[in-house]
Amino acid sequence: MALVKCPECGRENVSDSAKSCPGCGFNLKTYYTEQGANNALPKKNVKKIAIWIVIVGVVAFGIYYFTTRCNYDGCNEKRTTSSKYCYYHMIANSYGSSNSYSYTPKTGNEGALAKAQSYLNSSAFSYTGLIDQLEYSGFSESEAKYGADNCGANWKEQALKKAKSYLDSSAFSYSGLVDQLVYNGFTEEEAKYGVDNCGADWKEQAAKKAKSYLKSSDFTRTRLIDQLEYTGFTHEQAVYGVEQAGL
Repeated sequence: MALVKCPECGRENVSDSAKSCPGCGFNLKTYYTEQGANNALPKKNVKKIAIWIVIVGVVAFGIYYFTTRCNYDGCNEKRTTSSKYCYYHMIANSYGSSNSYSYTPKTGNEGALAKAQSYLNSSAFSYTGLIDQLEYSGFSESEAKYGADNCGANWKEQALKKAKSYLDSSAFSYSGLVDQLVYNGFTEEEAKYGVDNCGADWKEQAAKKAKSYLKSSDFTRTRLIDQLEYTGFTHEQAVYGVEQAGL
C-alpha cells in the first residue's frame, strides 16, 4: 500500500487504495486511474517512435551502402568520390572494355581463379608453376589447384609462349630449351611442343651463344665448339656458331 496526496484538498497520507478522500470526498480512484492511463500513453508512443527510428536508420544505411558501392556487377567495393566504380574498376573502365584489367577477389577459389587468369595475361606458366605461384601469393593448395584447373590455359601453348620468351633474352640449343621448360614444370610433351613450334633457327642460336661466350671469356676455336656441344648444340650447329663468331 502506498500513501498519496489528495489533489483536491491537499490532504496527505491518504491510502492509494481509498476510493475517495476522507477529508473532501474527492474520487481518488477515478483520478489516479485516469492519471495512470495518461502516463502510459507516452510510454507506448516512445516505444513506437524508437521502432520507427530503428527502421528509418536501417533503411537509410541500406540506401547509403548500395548507393556507395561499385556499379560493376558482382563487386562490393566502395566506389570512389569521382566515379560510380571502385578504384579498380575505375581504372579498368578508363582503358575501355577491351582492356584485360579487372578487379581480382582477394580470397577463396574464385580469387585464385581470377589471380591465375591475371598471371596468364602477363606471362607464361606451366600447370605446376602456376600452382606454386598462387600458393606463393597466399592461396591454399586446394585454392591454387582450383585456379589452375579452371583457368582455361592450354599448357602446350603456354610452353610455346615460354619458349619464345626465353629466346627473346638468351640463346638455347634445342635440347637445352626443352630441359629449361621441363625445369619450369612443363611435361616432356609440352616442352617439346613448345620447342618444336617456337620457330628458332638452331644454327643462329649457336652463333648467338658463341658470341655470348666470347664476351665473357676467351676461347679457342676447338674449346668453343666443345662448349657449344656441351650446351646441347649438334657438331654442325656448333661449328657454324663458332665461324659466325669469327673463330
